[in-house]
Amino acid sequence: MQTEINNGVSAEFGYYPKMYSLTTERFSIQTLANFEENLELIKNDPNIQKDWIYPGLALQHDFITGKTQDLPYTARIFSLPKTHILTLFKSQNMDDLDFVVWCLSFFTGMRFTIEEAGFLDATPIKQGKLVDFVLTDCTLEDVINLVLDYIEAERENFRATKRVIAAIHTFFLSQFPQNLPFERFQYLYMAIDTCFKIIATKSKPNKRLNHAERIQWMCEKFDIPVPNWASAINNKSDISIVRNDTIHEALFFDEPLGFSLYGGNLTTTNTQNTMLQMQNLICRLLVAILGKPDTDYVKTSVESRMRQSLRLNDSLE
Repeated sequence: MQTEINNGVSAEFGYYPKMYSLTTERFSIQTLANFEENLELIKNDPNIQKDWIYPGLALQHDFITGKTQDLPYTARIFSLPKTHILTLFKSQNMDDLDFVVWCLSFFTGMRFTIEEAGFLDATPIKQGKLVDFVLTDCTLEDVINLVLDYIEAERENFRATKRVIAAIHTFFLSQFPQNLPFERFQYLYMAIDTCFKIIATKSKPNKRLNHAERIQWMCEKFDIPVPNWASAINNKSDISIVRNDTIHEALFFDEPLGFSLYGGNLTTTNTQNTMLQMQNLICRLLVAILGKPDTDYVKTSVESRMRQSLRLNDSLE
């Protein structure tokens, strides 16, 4: 349920499996009264596999006979119960609230929505599944204040918040467990390129950057160690070559889409890790974009498989 209130907007969101209630001058989050009931509902859902929940079989309803039958394929868009309600006291813009919920999704590492059916294909039901960091010495209050500050700073740039949402959504889509390697790569590259558009729009590089140069430029801008696959030599990088073949020739490591792993027949440990490192890079870029480019986390190597500590409080850096 979405509502406009005096000097503010409010909407229920979910699914977040932790009780959390807080009221400040800028916002309020309250846990809904049926929280425990909804937690139990999800816990017993038969469509859970390895901390991901799937939509189950698609249904077809015959309005003439009144009968409903299962179809031989799964639904794609589905809903989960709402668990909390968020209120922004100083905004009349529902888009602001939607943006805050998207960013809460990113910083908690699991998808939230204010929509009735806001999930696509599958979503994790465990916090932290979609990111490589853990919030340290900070809370959802720090997250929301950071996001509200970003909204105010970019108030005149409508596309800024829309592009952040697009990057987060595409980044989440890349981690759907049933993705084929080329699908995962395409989503990850799209998210990285969206981050580039956000950053370049604001920072304006000295020259037009081709795809081979963009990732290296972003890494150098934020002091992120440049991964080998992103290093540009003679206007080419390993990742730009894969991107060009996939997008322009529909070939993924010299095979039709869907018939090759990342790295093709010569897959090594290094190439297997490339897409994981792309995920880690997107996390660092989004943290930098949303207002924390100088935090220690942003400057850590994307090559680590370990979870990193992310602090949002300047006083604790």
